[in-house]
Amino acid sequence: MSERFFHKVMLVFVLVFVFISAGFSAQERGKTLEEKKFTLGFSERFRLTGWDNAIDLDASRKSDFAFSRHLTSLSALWKPKANLEFMFKLSNEFRIYSKPEDRKFTLNEVFVDNLYFQWKDPGGLPLTLKLGRQNIMLGEGFVVMDGHPLDGSRSIYFNAGRIDISISPQNRLSLFYTYQPVTDNMPVIHDQVQQLVEQPEQGLGVYFTHKTEKIGFDAYVIRKNVFHKAELLQESAINTLGMRFVLPLFPLMSLTGEGAYQFGSYGNYSRGAFGGYFHLDYNASFQKRRLPMFTVGSIYLSGDDYLTDKMEGWDPLFSRWPKWSESYIYTLIREQDGKVAYWSNFISMYESMKIRFTSRFSLILTNHHLYADKSAPPDTLFPGGSGKNRGSLWIAKAVMRFNRNLAGHLVYETFSPGSFYSPDASRYHWVRFELKLSL
Repeated sequence: MSERFFHKVMLVFVLVFVFISAGFSAQERGKTLEEKKFTLGFSERFRLTGWDNAIDLDASRKSDFAFSRHLTSLSALWKPKANLEFMFKLSNEFRIYSKPEDRKFTLNEVFVDNLYFQWKDPGGLPLTLKLGRQNIMLGEGFVVMDGHPLDGSRSIYFNAGRIDISISPQNRLSLFYTYQPVTDNMPVIHDQVQQLVEQPEQGLGVYFTHKTEKIGFDAYVIRKNVFHKAELLQESAINTLGMRFVLPLFPLMSLTGEGAYQFGSYGNYSRGAFGGYFHLDYNASFQKRRLPMFTVGSIYLSGDDYLTDKMEGWDPLFSRWPKWSESYIYTLIREQDGKVAYWSNFISMYESMKIRFTSRFSLILTNHHLYADKSAPPDTLFPGGSGKNRGSLWIAKAVMRFNRNLAGHLVYETFSPGSFYSPDASRYHWVRFELKLSL
């Protein structure tokens, strides 16, 4: 399916939306907004972010960043019937830089964040249809979470069609198709030609979910096609087979794990990669205030062996987001050919503790011991080391909920480089403060 085909599908969707909207409006003329089940939403997110040398690990270059981010969203949700839903959401995010000082201010663009039609139990069938621009998160977001990593966290939507089939109360089968262009394929206000991904991407997946009160099990098959865009960029066809589980071990402890194998092509090369994680959670005491919840876990994402003619590096599919660290995604940029949040050749063994001081305030402390699956090629300037020890990453996050409408957090991260990087690589510091108002 091409981008032109997807444009036609979206045009048909918009026309159907207008037609059905007009029909229901005529039927319900004169009713109150509450009776029409029409809801307006508004959110404003303010972030203040700063770091020193998280990208290049070179303190001598003084490559500091400090800026504020302002994300505004306005949405309209219309449910003309209990099983029918229309969503339209506009968003804008702009930044104000204090460092680097030469960054010019721009209002950036107002874009369509969500635009979808959802129909539950059509014709009495046990399924849900959802078509249009929508957010999709499967499992913990290990393979599907963010459709376009290059615009940061301003949005995570997919241009997608999705069908969720209820096989039984405990079993569900999800089918989805996505197409992600390099730049937005819908009208925007004050167009800035914001790049969303490096190359056009297409996804097709089947995701099975089994969930009971105590046990969870997922299995999936996902195909991702990466299309040709520029001479230096490779086409790819990535098939991913994976499983995820959640098991109670003891009354106070649970084990969660996920693993997936990838095969397919990378340009003229074949592909064979593996990725997975597990975490052991002791969480019953978290129900009581000031008693911590403990987690220990590990992450493994295979790296490419530059001595072979095969691509062994894990491809993060549609999950290039700050799943494990808000700051380290920037350190990966130079290592992964300029790709932000491209989690690959990455190993972590970590411990985490969460303390709930009050119903509105909690603190999370995490320590990652980072490694690489494969050493870097000896002729690369970055990372520049000869070992596999990436270093130590410490994260502290304070989460605050002031009331039902206002929440915030404060995050501090610091990374000490290991032998995977050059001997003169510098420690970095990263901090972010956030407030979010939702109405």
